[in-house]
Amino acid sequence: MEIEYKFALVLILDEKPLVVLPENLTEIEKSHITLIGGKALKEHKEALKPHQGLIEVDSFPNIKFANTATATRAVEIDGTVEGRTTYFIAVSNQDELRSYVNELCEQLGIENPEPDRFFHLSLANNHGGKPFKSVGDITADDL
Repeated sequence: MEIEYKFALVLILDEKPLVVLPENLTEIEKSHITLIGGKALKEHKEALKPHQGLIEVDSFPNIKFANTATATRAVEIDGTVEGRTTYFIAVSNQDELRSYVNELCEQLGIENPEPDRFFHLSLANNHGGKPFKSVGDITADDL
């Protein structure tokens, strides 16, 4: 596993859980869990500049997975509405991962801008498996 900061702060997984994907969706090859979204990190851009790329950490969280589900949204991009469907698996130990992110933010010198984030792993979508074309605002209500 690795922690990476580019636009968002993400945990890159070495492997993903084995699940049967819906036939109408394409697998997302690069597996990551977004720890803090890019929009939320915008205000901390200057403070995080020295941490661009991979971030060295002493330990990684123990990720446990639970339910799979599908989230669907209509997203407007440049005046065109696009339907997005993402098949995902929820992290079952949300509080443990939330504590890890809080500690990581403390190490980076920022306050966690998304203290109530719902952690999940996107597995497949209806846009050829392109990760940036997944539903971006998945919550516990999508389960």
